[in-house]
Amino acid sequence: MKKKIIFVLFGLLCLFGSVFADTSFKFKLTEDGTGLCIDEYTGTDSIVFIQAYYDGMPVKEIGREAFYCNNNITMVSLPYTVESIGEDAFSKCKNLATINLPSTIRFIGGRAFKGCTSLSEIVFDSLNYNISWGRDY
Repeated sequence: MKKKIIFVLFGLLCLFGSVFADTSFKFKLTEDGTGLCIDEYTGTDSIVFIQAYYDGMPVKEIGREAFYCNNNITMVSLPYTVESIGEDAFSKCKNLATINLPSTIRFIGGRAFKGCTSLSEIVFDSLNYNISWGRDY
């Protein structure tokens, strides 16, 4: 029952999170210029919901070391627009316990979750995944 309540709250926060503007991210354009890459998370929230679009552009990538060593975060929800997670993106986030991965993820860079000693739950939004992993994940 507890798990079900958490997922319902998680879903509601994702839904309503897209209504509010968030300035806790630094972005850069993806190499092909078709979307955004989160270059850095500057916020202090423990639960992080990333919107699918910012200023009309889809968030397609979580950049290299974007959340590196951020011990505030305990849960992260990635939107359905994200296709890749860069090297060391969440490395050493010691309190990160839960991450929601959309089925659009195609690549997870090396050491993306290295040192995430509290990571105990990876929530997949689908069973239809085809992910390439970088070395030393």
